[in-house]
Amino acid sequence: MSTQVNVLILGATGTTGSSIVDALLVSGNFNVIAAVRPSSATKSAVKALKPRGVEIRLVDFEKSSSEQLAEVLNGVDIVISTIEWTQLQLQRPLIDASKKAGVKRFIPCDWGTAGAHGIRNLHDKKLGERDYIKEIGLGYTFIDVGWWMQLTLPIIDVAKAEYPMLFDASRTIYGSGNVKNAVTDRRDIGSFVARIITDARTQDRYVFIWGEEVTQNEVFALAERISGKKFEAIHLSEDALVETYKKAEGLTRVHIEYMYSIWVLGENTVENAKKEEIGRALDARQLYPDLKPRTLEEVAVEVYSD
Repeated sequence: MSTQVNVLILGATGTTGSSIVDALLVSGNFNVIAAVRPSSATKSAVKALKPRGVEIRLVDFEKSSSEQLAEVLNGVDIVISTIEWTQLQLQRPLIDASKKAGVKRFIPCDWGTAGAHGIRNLHDKKLGERDYIKEIGLGYTFIDVGWWMQLTLPIIDVAKAEYPMLFDASRTIYGSGNVKNAVTDRRDIGSFVARIITDARTQDRYVFIWGEEVTQNEVFALAERISGKKFEAIHLSEDALVETYKKAEGLTRVHIEYMYSIWVLGENTVENAKKEEIGRALDARQLYPDLKPRTLEEVAVEVYSD
């Protein structure tokens, strides 16, 4: 009989999901299953998974009953959710179905920055999902990854930016610019996850993945040194940020809340993640010292290369 672990992933073709899929396949220790909406089954990114050995299971999350969802989870050991932040409501039925199906670990859609209740609405929703998982007695591992390095560096050319929506934000220094922030190359997430999800030490624990900690002033100095260009930063004081926050709505509100948490309050640090009121996080780099994540300088060389 196969000793491989059956892992079902929601959002397998997304940025975080694809990093995890790649790492699980490389490890050779997992049977990787992608849960896909029927309407997405013919998309090229989905069709490309099957030749790589990924099993596709079709599921309509909005219309499926708890019993039908549990059927989709038949034989699954671990569920990893990397769905879009706008679709967090789809997790609750799947959490219930995972409990019913005997899933050993559920990794909810966190994949963000550390922090306390009451600062960010989106983060509070994620923390609510964690509380529910604990409440029903479903095995879990909660994983945060800090802020992406790819969203940390100021961008030279908006037309070539991977995330042009955040172009202006990437030129803004919030507050003093001297607050530390844990950042991670999005491509390194999967390598850590492949180790975390079968590690007995991380069962029913919170784990924090990070590459390094930097301030915005350090980021801009690095960007100028590597690119050879001068970046004209937009300086936004803490008071001005709070005023912007009061008026912001939708995605802008979400972004401002995160910037306030990260660059002003300094919530997204390894030290803070380890605090009891945050979640007593295990440090992924201490758990797996042999894994060497990319540095921000290495990412900067890629971003600013011609």
